Amino acid sequence: SRFHVNGKPILVKGTNRHEHSQSGRTVTKELMIRDIELMKQFNINTVRNAHYPTDQYWYELCDQYGLYVIDEANIESHGMGYGPETLAKDSTWLDAHMDRTVRMYERSKNHPAILIWSLGNEAGNGINFERTYDWMKATDKTRLVQYERAEENYNTDIYCRMYRSLDEIKAYTSRDDIYRPFILCEYVHAMGNSVGGLKDYWDLFESTPTAQGGCVWDWVDQAFVEIDENGKWYWTYGGDYGPKGVPSFGNFNSNGLISALRDPHPHLHEVKKVYQYIKTKMVDEKELTFEVKNWYDFTNLNEYTLNWNILADNGTVIETGKQTVNAEPHEVVEFSLNASSKFPKDCKEVYVTLSWTPNKASRFIDTNYEIAYDNYTLTVNKNFKAKRDILKGRTAIEVDDKTGALTSFLVDGQEMLSSPITLSLYRPLTDNDKRDRNGMRPWKKAGLDNMKQVITSVKKSSKAAQIATNLVNDKGETIGDAEFKYTLNSKNELNVDVNFTPNSELVKSMARVGITFQMPYEFNQVEYLGQGDIETYADRKESGKMGIYKTNVEKMFHYYVVPQSTGNRMNVRWMQLTNDKGFGLQFEGDKPYQFSVIPFEDEIVDKASHLNELERTGVVTVHLDTEQSGVGTATCGPGVLPQYLVEVKPYHFNFTLFSIQ
Repeated sequence: SRFHVNGKPILVKGTNRHEHSQSGRTVTKELMIRDIELMKQFNINTVRNAHYPTDQYWYELCDQYGLYVIDEANIESHGMGYGPETLAKDSTWLDAHMDRTVRMYERSKNHPAILIWSLGNEAGNGINFERTYDWMKATDKTRLVQYERAEENYNTDIYCRMYRSLDEIKAYTSRDDIYRPFILCEYVHAMGNSVGGLKDYWDLFESTPTAQGGCVWDWVDQAFVEIDENGKWYWTYGGDYGPKGVPSFGNFNSNGLISALRDPHPHLHEVKKVYQYIKTKMVDEKELTFEVKNWYDFTNLNEYTLNWNILADNGTVIETGKQTVNAEPHEVVEFSLNASSKFPKDCKEVYVTLSWTPNKASRFIDTNYEIAYDNYTLTVNKNFKAKRDILKGRTAIEVDDKTGALTSFLVDGQEMLSSPITLSLYRPLTDNDKRDRNGMRPWKKAGLDNMKQVITSVKKSSKAAQIATNLVNDKGETIGDAEFKYTLNSKNELNVDVNFTPNSELVKSMARVGITFQMPYEFNQVEYLGQGDIETYADRKESGKMGIYKTNVEKMFHYYVVPQSTGNRMNVRWMQLTNDKGFGLQFEGDKPYQFSVIPFEDEIVDKASHLNELERTGVVTVHLDTEQSGVGTATCGPGVLPQYLVEVKPYHFNFTLFSIQ
């Protein structure tokens, strides 16, 4: 009941791949090499040819550079369904099924990269696929044969159901009567801002012998670059082409780990991290001792160098080192860093990073390329507080008497806000949000996207305000209440303290809980201490490393095919927004928080169906969140898992803003 290669049980760290380029289905040799390069660099070991045999050169590259291949016959009758009408049950179509199966085999049988033959995709099951399976097993006794729609019928060697939940995988693998491994032919639908919950899948795969991985859907966005009449570029898809009225599923084929131009999407970095073959966990913080599992099937860890460093939360590199760890394939060993373990007193936290690089260069991967890493946060001086470099000068605040929103924060006469500071419970919809049962529908039904604050009581002075509000949707319903306390202290720090209680009778789900506001676009330089420098979410944060990062609002906005929520950073300790001269604001929370800063208004992003519809209005939009929902994979598969949803309950959170130069 386990899949072995050369006697070793392997894990399928896979992706599906359609042939696509800006020339349609024609893919150049150079683009194929680029695909191979990215797959190797991002720890992918298996590619499923979805849903047809590919150009011959692709097989040669997989042979040469070492990618396992699932070759799939060009058989799909999806539109006929899986019931009595399916062509799979109509024996008059047997010759057509057999012809495509035999041609696939004869054409590619001598490519050693092929480990598995697939009989087709989403074409029902019946006599025709039973006969093609029988023929393939009689003809090729060295390879496995799979077919997803066979489910647990005899005519598949792998239980390869697509988009199954963790509970379904657990239910299958816990049975006593199974004799086939569970390898998902498709999972974690990578459409838009997606691939949430990948680590949860791999925690299960790595702990359950008969669950042996799967293939992400899909590799490359099937989209095209167009230029509009104003010279603005944008991605096109689906119904953008063809005669009016032709059925289309919108941007549904834009579900790649990489863009149509072969640029990695943020979630490809999560795939690399979760798929990595070297995984450690800390055993002893004081002694800096770790346990490492070598997930390579045929390679000792001594073929790699462990590069480690210890970074203080003030940006100081405390110590670095290199060492070698000896571990046979699949072996677990312990090791300690050759470090002093003495930490400075002028920091609260230190971050230990373990990074692995190969000792010998290979094509696409040189000796400086990081193939695996782990990052650990250690609290070393619990009560230490860093000195704040606060700009001295006159400050003032104003609060709206109707909404309770803070409308002005003046620093030496300069207005820092372009819009009021308000409570935020919604986000520009991701592709997954539009289909997740805990996403768009309950959010909009409750009116989280069109919420107003109405004052019920107010106490204020020139330096402070205490405001109680009702949160009212566009139907006039109260969806919760919030109390805001604004305090401007003698150090020119603005403290924003919020208590929020949702009305659980109306609010069943929330995108986020936090505050939002806009600042003038000149404040577009970003620096922060948190997980980066990559987009991270509650269910997609393994790829983020703790550190201090400098970026800008343009780089923080990722241009998905359809504009949507983007740019979030997790586990943030502080963040700064400044202009080119270094003047701006610093934001701190009473606990680690999440933030995003983008160069567009949320409403513009939410309404846009194409990138050329995005218009800049001279502001940057800031979100400071105490909680935000994960991204899930609901466009085709499980939605956000319960542990990554925003719980409908009372919240208290606190942010401090102060000016810096």
